[in-house]
Amino acid sequence: MTHYSFVHLEFGNARREPSIELLARFREAFARPGDRVGLVIVDNARTDGEETYSGFGFETARVIPGDNSNREFSGWDAGVAAVLAHSEEPEVWIFTNDTVARHQGWSPQRAARFGQEIERLSTHAGPWILGEVNDYVRSVNTPLGPQLEYIVTYGFAMNNTLRKGLVTLSPGNEFLDSLVHDSFEPARKLFRDHVDPGYAETRLVFMVADPAQMEENKRKFKWRGGWYKASPLSAENFADMRMKLRCVVSETLLSVRARQLGADIRSPYDARNGRQRVRKTLQFFADKLWERRFMRRLKRSG
Repeated sequence: MTHYSFVHLEFGNARREPSIELLARFREAFARPGDRVGLVIVDNARTDGEETYSGFGFETARVIPGDNSNREFSGWDAGVAAVLAHSEEPEVWIFTNDTVARHQGWSPQRAARFGQEIERLSTHAGPWILGEVNDYVRSVNTPLGPQLEYIVTYGFAMNNTLRKGLVTLSPGNEFLDSLVHDSFEPARKLFRDHVDPGYAETRLVFMVADPAQMEENKRKFKWRGGWYKASPLSAENFADMRMKLRCVVSETLLSVRARQLGADIRSPYDARNGRQRVRKTLQFFADKLWERRFMRRLKRSG
């Protein structure tokens, strides 16, 4: 019997139903008779009070106030604390936020693959983290050390061995504040001078829109777009950009911290032998094609 715990982060409940429906697909793929599967919903827009939620096979899930000081990362930490206050540590943690169903275009097949890989890893005692893996064009020097790849954190899982080693998913507000400026100055960007310029560029290009550089950046960094709120940095948007950047940094550093703890970084599309590589590659392209069609439908629907 395995104990799993979902910690789902939202900011208000507008996207709750499609998100929890997707979590139910994960659960169907990994849960076996006798397994325990819990759900805590962390609402970072809520400052006090609790309620319960039932739906898609989840009964009386707790909806709790969050911690928005580092957006989803501090919110997930609030969710972990809530789980541990009411039960023993689960063997497997699954973390999601409310963009997973609306902005990511996960097909039922892709959700099932994610859940199947969680089930396969659930018996592995060594530290592991599972999710969609992004890699850099070349190695970058993050504030915590060199990095080639990182787990995207709108939906990911880890075991309790890694969770205990990390202690918190957020690297800490004081540390994050030491990396970014606290006020806007036209002559400088968001990162402080001691942050490696190569790493800073990979993060800022995702967020700060520069129309003159956009096509060159797409070619250089091999991506099709960026953050949907990407815009030129100004005094008006500085505070929001600063908070978003701290969160983006937390995402990449989570994988660095996991690697330093000896964790296996895994993707549902990983394969080590020839036959598996062919099958996983076909699955990857099928899922990406579905995602593109889904995102086009979303754009057409407004």
